[in-house]
Amino acid sequence: MELINIKNLDKIDAYFIRNLRINNGDSGKKLANKLNISKTYLYSVENGNSTISDDFKQNVLAYYDVAYDQNVNLYNAAYDLVIKTYDCIIFKNSELLAKYEIEFNEKKEKFKYSRGFIFIELIESIINIIKDKDFSVSMLEKVSRYLSLYDNNIAYIYGIIYVFGKNIGDNLSDIQKVIYGIYNSYPNHNIFPSIKGMFYYQMGRIFYEEKSYLKSLNYYHEAVGYLQKIYCVERVNQVNIEIANILFRLRLYGEAEKKYLELLDEARNNNFKKRINICLNNLSYLYLLQKKYDECERCIMLAKENGSSNNDLNYYLAYCTYKTKSKEKTRSVITKLINDENDRYTARMLNLIRGFVNDNENKIDSYFGIIKKYLFNLDDKLEIDMLYEMVISYYLKRDSDKCAKLVEEYLNLSKF
Repeated sequence: MELINIKNLDKIDAYFIRNLRINNGDSGKKLANKLNISKTYLYSVENGNSTISDDFKQNVLAYYDVAYDQNVNLYNAAYDLVIKTYDCIIFKNSELLAKYEIEFNEKKEKFKYSRGFIFIELIESIINIIKDKDFSVSMLEKVSRYLSLYDNNIAYIYGIIYVFGKNIGDNLSDIQKVIYGIYNSYPNHNIFPSIKGMFYYQMGRIFYEEKSYLKSLNYYHEAVGYLQKIYCVERVNQVNIEIANILFRLRLYGEAEKKYLELLDEARNNNFKKRINICLNNLSYLYLLQKKYDECERCIMLAKENGSSNNDLNYYLAYCTYKTKSKEKTRSVITKLINDENDRYTARMLNLIRGFVNDNENKIDSYFGIIKKYLFNLDDKLEIDMLYEMVISYYLKRDSDKCAKLVEEYLNLSKF
């Protein structure tokens, strides 16, 4: 592979000297004294603000008794491994990754004492992600030290890996800072399609989390275009599911249903088990909101047969049973589901539905209040819609005054 771009050789060398000092436990003052230079000058060199003379470099290497290979071949080899291991994530190719991991381990020591050292932690982070090992945040923090030394492709890969390593809902502000920083600092031309496609996917996820759904759609469509260029069918399917999710959130139920069904067929044809479950889970929810209980139950059963572990399916099933089956049958289903349930939110929803079946207004009011508070904290409008519909539907023919108050409360919610 040809060298793409070494942004600043002197700065890479400067960072190598700094790391060498830090890894050997020396303070700047100690090394400056040993080299008979000022500490200010040393720090200026280490930060890439002063030119590094060959004599200075050789004095540092001699003091630490190490050799430093300045040949660009090792830089190229390390760069190449970043791209190849990254592509293993995109195409989910663990077999090929094993080959590259062996190559990396064989060359790691050489990379350590060459300009390729700036890629070591990034390669290790990528390998850990695809092998489902504990993701090291501290390792990524080390990688971030070298961000100014990376070219556009590697900087974008760092951003993608950063998002992979964090829960986007819990770390949105940190993720925004990193991704927007890279997007604004590194031009997006000359970036490989596999990298640009996944970076745009991450941008789409950020805007989705911000509830900027139209911006999210734009980035998702861009992502699909680039991922189609590299024939990455599973990732295209993944991003298209996110597009369907937005259609769902925008309450374009007909369009969302059509897209989910198309993507479900595609996932089945390619044996994408995880994507099959996501489509079935979301179709179940969509049909529940539309009161299509038979279709909802059919999707639930298909998801469960496919091994879905989505807890919400249990209360979808309970509510469908409540709406279509006898009270005795519903009680039996709910009792079993509650006994097997380990998710607190789903258990509360099941108990709410059991309150409907048993005409227990105290239980209904109690669980309604708890669940509503939880959903308001999440700002989940579709779930809030469904929750009110459930309770209002229950009181509609039982208590007209209470029903009217609930409708008024629902219409006046500040969340809408």
